Amino acid sequence: SSKSHLPCTLKRIGMARPNNTIGPPIGRIKCINDADTNAGSGFVLSPTLTPTLTPAAAAPAPATATTIRSFHATPRREIWPLIVVPTILFVGRYTFKALRRMEQERIDYEEYLEAGGKVDDPSISKTLTKEAAKMVLGVDFGTSSLRCALLEGDKSTIVEDRDGSRDTPSYVLYEEGSDPVLGRLAKQKLHAGQKEVLSVHEILAKGEDRTKGVDSASLILREVIVDAIEKRGAGLIGEVESVVTYAPNFTPFQQEVLVDAAKSAGLIDPYVVCEPVGALIAARKLEIIPATTKAKNCIVVDVGHGVMHVSVVKDDDVVATKSSVIGGALLQDTLVQFLAEKFEEKNGGMKLRDDALSLQRLYDEVEGIAAELSKKSRVDVDLPYITADEKGPKHLNESISLSVVKSMVDEKVKADEGLIGDGVSDVVMNDLMDVLTQSKTTPFELGTILVVGGASLSPIFKDGVKEAAVKMGGEDFMVKTLNVVE
Repeated sequence: SSKSHLPCTLKRIGMARPNNTIGPPIGRIKCINDADTNAGSGFVLSPTLTPTLTPAAAAPAPATATTIRSFHATPRREIWPLIVVPTILFVGRYTFKALRRMEQERIDYEEYLEAGGKVDDPSISKTLTKEAAKMVLGVDFGTSSLRCALLEGDKSTIVEDRDGSRDTPSYVLYEEGSDPVLGRLAKQKLHAGQKEVLSVHEILAKGEDRTKGVDSASLILREVIVDAIEKRGAGLIGEVESVVTYAPNFTPFQQEVLVDAAKSAGLIDPYVVCEPVGALIAARKLEIIPATTKAKNCIVVDVGHGVMHVSVVKDDDVVATKSSVIGGALLQDTLVQFLAEKFEEKNGGMKLRDDALSLQRLYDEVEGIAAELSKKSRVDVDLPYITADEKGPKHLNESISLSVVKSMVDEKVKADEGLIGDGVSDVVMNDLMDVLTQSKTTPFELGTILVVGGASLSPIFKDGVKEAAVKMGGEDFMVKTLNVVE
């Protein structure tokens, strides 16, 4: 007190907390005179958050000695076990699990190295290499599209591109003074008068411009696979093992161009496998065909977008092959021709195929129509505002029958190939007999006829292969040997 100037002793006389408050107890302190502790003289510190001094009884004579004691309002010894023990348990458990995980990673990494793995860059972490070693990337460069699959353990999934599509058009548009346009955007200008749109597969097949082929293929590859692999945690694309397939009619030089393109895209030392060989290996692993067929001559009919390859494979080696211009492109061209002719009939000879934008819309539409015709016998087409004239906009409304389209495809094939018979089935039949003659094999020595490829899902080509097999060896032969991969 500034008035009394009394030396006093602080003494805790109890613990209290004001009513309806939150927090630790506040000490209730009595400041008493050392000379007369029984008199109760001095001051009392009230138990509130802002203590105030309240005068007590009259102060006696000053004391000659003062003792000051300090204290804390929370327990001391009792709280330490509650803090220390859980902390030790938590740190110990975390450390134990971390040590176990590190030991398992070390074992897995040693197994990976013993199995033939290698790390060229010592800065790459062991954990990253171990995770990437579990992943294998498969790349299929088709005539019109690129498709990639990622094998993780025993599970394989199709890799989606940045647009969320499971296949990426393998087209590149080169325009002077600008960066190349890739994939779907380039394909959309394919029929719109853009002569600079190039198919990567065609560039690789010709092998004329090695630099352009490598650059085009690597651009498409990176567009599809880099983001997809990094999203799955591999981190570095070069750490993922890869398998790249090539067409059976590729020369060694064209195979080198394809490998260089894969390396340029970031793949390190990719394995290259001929497409029919890869199809047979996959079919045996999936138990579509028996494993005993490996030692026998097998025929693989690969019906792609632009080309159909018929190959004889024995002991995972192609011994004969033949190619024909039959596939999805033929079907799409026929559908465009059908729709354009129907439109001309109903609109006074107005030609859609002379308008680049209308033609591009037709080709975009027939992709979906071809897919629907693989499941349905009839498809309705509705394309509003397909074009316009001085009288106003024009719309395309038509119904397409599978049987009509099939007959049109057969007629087109017969005209192109100079055939007299049934069209598609005759072309397949001739190719089958050619490869059997090249490999010196009879039909009844075959282990299987495996039909693969995107266009093989169409009944037009699927039935054509079945009819060719019946012509070659009869109904029983077709049932025993033909395997169509759905």
